[in-house]
Amino acid sequence: MSRRPIQQLSTALVNRIAAGEVIERPASVVKELVENAIDAGATQILIEIEDGGRELIRVIDDGGGIPPAELPLAFAEHATNKLSCDDDLFRISTMGFRGEALASIGSVSHARLQSRTKDTDSAYEISNRGGEIGTPQAAAGNPGTTIEIRNLFYNTPARRKFMKGASTEFGHINEMVLRLALPHAQVGFKVTHNGRSALDLPVTTPEQRLLEAWPKEFREARLAIGTRDAEIHISGLVGLPEFARPTGRYQYFYLNGRHIKDKFIQHAAREAYRGLTEPGRYPACVLMIEMPPGDVDVNVHPTKIEVRFRDSGRIHGLVMSAIREKLLSSDLTPAAIPMRGDNIESIQPANREDMRATLAAFFKEGSTEGIAAPPPYQPTFQLNSPAAQTQRIDFSTPTASVPMNVPTSPPSAPGFSTKHAAIQLHNSYLVAQTEEGMVIIDQHALHERVMYEELRTRLMRGPLESQRMLIPQTLSASLRQIAMLEQIQGLLQRLGIEVSPFGPGTLAVQAFPTFLEKLDPVTFVRELLERGEQELLDLHEEEILHELLDMMACKAAVKAGDPLTPAEIEALLSRRELIDRSSNCPHGRPTTLRLTLNDLEKQFKRTGF
Repeated sequence: MSRRPIQQLSTALVNRIAAGEVIERPASVVKELVENAIDAGATQILIEIEDGGRELIRVIDDGGGIPPAELPLAFAEHATNKLSCDDDLFRISTMGFRGEALASIGSVSHARLQSRTKDTDSAYEISNRGGEIGTPQAAAGNPGTTIEIRNLFYNTPARRKFMKGASTEFGHINEMVLRLALPHAQVGFKVTHNGRSALDLPVTTPEQRLLEAWPKEFREARLAIGTRDAEIHISGLVGLPEFARPTGRYQYFYLNGRHIKDKFIQHAAREAYRGLTEPGRYPACVLMIEMPPGDVDVNVHPTKIEVRFRDSGRIHGLVMSAIREKLLSSDLTPAAIPMRGDNIESIQPANREDMRATLAAFFKEGSTEGIAAPPPYQPTFQLNSPAAQTQRIDFSTPTASVPMNVPTSPPSAPGFSTKHAAIQLHNSYLVAQTEEGMVIIDQHALHERVMYEELRTRLMRGPLESQRMLIPQTLSASLRQIAMLEQIQGLLQRLGIEVSPFGPGTLAVQAFPTFLEKLDPVTFVRELLERGEQELLDLHEEEILHELLDMMACKAAVKAGDPLTPAEIEALLSRRELIDRSSNCPHGRPTTLRLTLNDLEKQFKRTGF
């Protein structure tokens, strides 16, 4: 094959190549056009779509418009009014700035742009058919800009072939408009598809606009956050832990009004919920970050969705602390969902009547009088014994000497008081009266959270107390497990666990925490190594410590099926009021469900009389 000479590409071909980077699908076109409308100061934006954007994308705004003399430059490559010098590139405050979107879109479609400024009497329009730009012509039109895109990708058949069905493509468009609309409550947005209204977001308050990101059932289960330091302001909404989902579908992150995806912010949000949600689930959140444009680079990717922070660690810390402080200061106890009629009927009548009679007697008397006490039982870990009480934080300690992730005052449990009696159901659940109704507590989950928080607090004061073994206990281990052990050896020593190599493929347990004395050290360490081999190798030290404390707390806590004496129940409920995040166990499962008197009356059909 003969060598071709080096030559400069034509403008049309350059724009078509750029379109491959900027214009992925019809939703990408909508993004660029709507961003331009927002930058133009529009207060109302209408997006009309036909056939999922294949045949028509029309965006109409009431913004400032484009003067007739500048219309030919609208479709020119790298032509923009948002940058004027090199320094502007390092303090970008507009949605768009590259000056390549309209040129790229026009190169792969039949485009028409009509615009009128507020100080002119008539509108002008210009067309771009696959890169062939016409001349401006007078036209009738209102102040603002209308841009119409037809036959998208008509001259790039491979790209058009890979577009999905109309409903799928329109779904992406609808989601894109929602993302763009969330930080701009002062702008009204309306989307139609094939002539039918699909999304209507009138001008509203910032909080009401943010709520449009979530399903209706999320909207009452929200917490507003707001924090700032010298230069950075973080605000938005976060959902209660119970509404975490398997994907990040309901997470929206914004920087200076621009929707972004950032691994540091996403990680910070998940870390703030650590121990409140199940592993692998994503909390719902809409976060708005405002910071000086010069402290972030948005010129990283053609789609402008990726950014690079000058100090990503600072952003991570602020986001995590803002969310965590709000969660720790809030009552996160989820409401018990009343059973529907079909579920009630599935319970055996005798059991149902027995349950109702027991609860009715409990609330009528306000005590356990007349209710048989559980048989005496000696649990593995005494809830009310002095030996079980690990040291708690001294809340009179000055704030400066308390670690950042530890609150300086104990959380409260609204309406909850241990002066009311509690009963144990099925040796697994505790039922206690509150001012609003009742709470139902999973005894294992609550005790696990109590143990976790007390162990974490005790660990801040020094290594946990351990007992050296007269005769070390050995176990076999793989090379991978031995390597993993070296990685976490320092953490294990802080936890009172000492494990060392003891010949080829063998480890020896030399010391073990005193509070785990009822457990078999070899069984515990073997399970730790097996879990660690799968889960711990890629975690940060703080995450590994959480997993280890979680495992220890789970093993030491009372189990479902363990009978508790009244004194042990009282001790557990008393400690519930003294710890952080008592609403969830370290795995994220709820420890407590709330059932109001109104809920009870509905179930017993006492309403309406």
